[in-house]
Amino acid sequence: MIGIDPSFCEVSSIVQTAKHKLAGTVGAIFLFTSILASEAVAAPSPQSEALAACLYEHADRTDRDVLVQWAFVTIAKTRAAKAVETIPEAKIRKAEAAAQRSLTNLVMKHCAEPALRLAFKSPKDGLQDTLVSLAKRLVVAELDRRKSPLLALTLSDLIQR
Repeated sequence: MIGIDPSFCEVSSIVQTAKHKLAGTVGAIFLFTSILASEAVAAPSPQSEALAACLYEHADRTDRDVLVQWAFVTIAKTRAAKAVETIPEAKIRKAEAAAQRSLTNLVMKHCAEPALRLAFKSPKDGLQDTLVSLAKRLVVAELDRRKSPLLALTLSDLIQR
């Protein structure tokens, strides 16, 4: 009968734990990259991107604050966000109404031409694609301005946790 050295079992357990952590991290990275890849396949039209760029470029500080609030309450409607905090429906409606006013003003004053091109090219989903693109720009700009401990994490930090 062959005996197993107890230290081998401890090392084996450590290796298995590391493999599970790595597999989880690799899985998360795979999920993230597949989401990015799927976005690349279903990319918004150039007209949607042009309108989003125009809206972002011409939005002043107040407009951007209103649009970030809209993006925030939109994300807050998800199950995951509600598990952290629920925003009252009245505040959500107020943020959405303010965003609609801000977007209307921006389109009428600065972005009528790209909005018309979008209306002709993609009347069904064009505005939705534009708003998603605009929200991404706003969120990226906000993240770039903030220094969060999560943003400083490295892959080795994730594996060690």
